[in-house]
Amino acid sequence: MAGIAGYFGQAQTPETLQGMVRKLLHRGRGGEAFYHANPVFMGVRTTAAEGAAQPAYSRDDSIAVLFSGEISNYAALRADLERKGIHCRNDSTAELVLHLYEAYGLNLATHLRGRFVFAVHDTLKDFVVITRDRMGQEPLYYTTTQSGDFVFASELKALLEHPGVRPVPELRAIDAFLSFGYSPGPGTFLKGVHKLPAGHRLIWNPGLHVMVEPYWQWETYMRPDAALKTDADFQARFDTLLEDAIAQSAAGLHKPAIALSGAAEETAIAAFLMKDAPPHGLDTFTVGYDGDEEALLPSREIARRLGTRHNEIICTPPDMEKLPEIVWALDEPLGDPSVVSSYMLSQQAGQGTDGIIRGVGADDMMCGLLQQEAFLRMSRMPPLFSAFYRAGVNLLPQSWMDSQFDCNGRIGDKCRQRILMVLSELGNRRSSLMRRYAMMTAVFTARDKAALYTGTMSPVMESFMDSGRENALAWPTPISSLLALQKDYVLQDSTLLRADKIAGLTSTTLRLPYMDNALVEFILSAPDHLKYQGGKGKVMIRNYVEKVAPGLPEISRRHANLPMQRFLSARLMRDLMETCLSEKAVLARGLFNPDVVRHIVGRVRDGDMIEMRQGFALLMLELWFRVYIDGDKSWPR
Repeated sequence: MAGIAGYFGQAQTPETLQGMVRKLLHRGRGGEAFYHANPVFMGVRTTAAEGAAQPAYSRDDSIAVLFSGEISNYAALRADLERKGIHCRNDSTAELVLHLYEAYGLNLATHLRGRFVFAVHDTLKDFVVITRDRMGQEPLYYTTTQSGDFVFASELKALLEHPGVRPVPELRAIDAFLSFGYSPGPGTFLKGVHKLPAGHRLIWNPGLHVMVEPYWQWETYMRPDAALKTDADFQARFDTLLEDAIAQSAAGLHKPAIALSGAAEETAIAAFLMKDAPPHGLDTFTVGYDGDEEALLPSREIARRLGTRHNEIICTPPDMEKLPEIVWALDEPLGDPSVVSSYMLSQQAGQGTDGIIRGVGADDMMCGLLQQEAFLRMSRMPPLFSAFYRAGVNLLPQSWMDSQFDCNGRIGDKCRQRILMVLSELGNRRSSLMRRYAMMTAVFTARDKAALYTGTMSPVMESFMDSGRENALAWPTPISSLLALQKDYVLQDSTLLRADKIAGLTSTTLRLPYMDNALVEFILSAPDHLKYQGGKGKVMIRNYVEKVAPGLPEISRRHANLPMQRFLSARLMRDLMETCLSEKAVLARGLFNPDVVRHIVGRVRDGDMIEMRQGFALLMLELWFRVYIDGDKSWPR
């Protein structure tokens, strides 16, 4: 892990930049490095290997580079430069990026594989270019102050150390959060603060002109390779790229920890690495939940069959006390209680190991998420069957409904109403893909918000429904459209944000082989039926696992989910909700109707899936307000 921060404009006291970088202390186990060339002031929190080698300077000192992240093809790039007669003076990744900039200019990022944000100050051309990796594994926030200073950082908390940045909540982001459980970029929860999109670069010059442009585009790869004729050809190429991505992820980790949830993507990682197991063995880790022994059985069996040294991390209701600290780490609230188990995995698996290798992103890329699979099944439902299904939702008993829906809670009245609304919306072919998908995944629907919002929030209701982005989703097939939507609205701002920030909180190196750009580009080009078939996603991953380790079990989502009713009904959570969502607290914010909030909090104990999600989302939002807007010192950091 590493982090970057800085500002361009009026010089501040040295403590300003130092304070910004110090806020990133948790992101790097090395040291700090700074660069000053008025009006450009930048710094990084480095890894141990990079500390003494940053910034990297050209021979005439006209170019300086600061780098945050990891490059998986470092050795190949360095060898290529040496063949061109360009020799690095040390093993710094920053120096490698410097020489690549000298060789390829602004297009240097197209040669890099890995997770990164880097800044290049070219004094002769009088500009700074900041570039983010293709998939958005490494975060970057930026803003322009009222005085015209440009400020950037890997995390919001570092950005706020600049005296010109004020924490003013962005109501549109709050509205989006209450729909999705997170807020899609490029905006953020702070007014005037933006995320640099994945696969983009930002160019700044002293004339205060800021230009953001893509250097990598998802749609370029959404067509098959003509050289691959059969499914077997595609599968063979996938297997090769997957194994290369896993090997690249494991490189440099003498004692890696492998997350082993029981899902196919993580089984594939462990199975490949065990083909040539290191002398000290391989450590695997699974997160389970107190009282749910059955959920741990598939991972135990996979570990036993593969021969790994298996560790089980048990999450209990008292672990929810970490929520304020987790909100601080995330920068922006996430409405998913599983952030606690992600924290437990990162904290405990990161101890005594060099880093964690996880299967994050595979579900997003290959229709493996529950909501994706459900959306595709329900979208293909014949009208007659849809009508029959709607009748069944109204008439069938509670116990049967709970057994049929793979959800984390029970199907109460509000949940039944939501299912009926979703079925109706999916049948409306004039409705955009975005609206249909948002209806199915929403924490709060527009109808819910109408009751919840005060006059302050009502004007921004559903403002995230940007018609321009909806039009961009007109892909040839439902699956390609769904994946494009996943990339635009989910992958960077929910899946990868959570993985990065939680790992950063515990100073844990994180490797995500399924986010390797060569593998991603191939997955995008593969036929739809090799991503999703027979009601299940991740087809090529399942095929790979069956080839290398036939017969291994795969855990069900039901058992993988945090048991929300028991955890949210625990004394600690009840007290936290009653404190944070009291009538006095809600009235003080002026955003929501306190009667509606009180009703939701009261219903959380009943276990209705929808109301539990709503109560938890409101709690996380209030915790974020207290940490980031109020600056309440009784909360973390």
